[in-house]
Amino acid sequence: MLLKAVVLLSLASAPPAKPAASAGCATTNIETALKYLEVHLKATAKSAKAVDPDDESGRPLGDDFVGLKWNVRDVPNGYLSTEDDSGTTFEAALFKNPEGYHLAIVGTGASVINTAVYRCDKSGWTLEKDALDVPLEKAIQLYDNAGLIAPKGKPGLTRKHLNDWGGSILAYHLPRKGRVIRITSYVDEPDSAYGKELGTFEYVQSKFQVVPLKAKAK
Repeated sequence: MLLKAVVLLSLASAPPAKPAASAGCATTNIETALKYLEVHLKATAKSAKAVDPDDESGRPLGDDFVGLKWNVRDVPNGYLSTEDDSGTTFEAALFKNPEGYHLAIVGTGASVINTAVYRCDKSGWTLEKDALDVPLEKAIQLYDNAGLIAPKGKPGLTRKHLNDWGGSILAYHLPRKGRVIRITSYVDEPDSAYGKELGTFEYVQSKFQVVPLKAKAK
């Protein structure tokens, strides 16, 4: 009887068991993660009748991204990239965390950047569509911190020009190694502004956090 009481007491005081990750959420191989994502997308795809005609967001980038033939394959570091016939580039990178991983996808074409981030953990797959979004005003501040906005009355890049730009003003570069996504400028007028370093997204505590460059003195 005493032994039974000790066993019951030990069970009661033990920490609760951590739920097991769902299928497809316990891999360190990016090719495997993409295969799991493809299965998930096919299983959850809406029929044509179920698509909201007023939704202008389009289908998730992952629908176009999965199944491409990769030109650059760095599987040990969780990175793949390719380019299609139209010149659009695609990148995928795996970011591991204690509960599973995030699979980040970036597509770059013309003046537009498309991103999709899928979280895979014990609850399954979740599209975190805003994970890499930066509000326009904050994006413009990244330009200002980098010293790319001309002083008032001087020729060069202006806040108004960035506000009026017809596409993305930020480009993202997924890492071949590490957990840091580079952010660079994506406007090409003037030419001198294109491709300049603006800051980073750092993957900290299972989230992507913007880290701007330190403001340059005017």
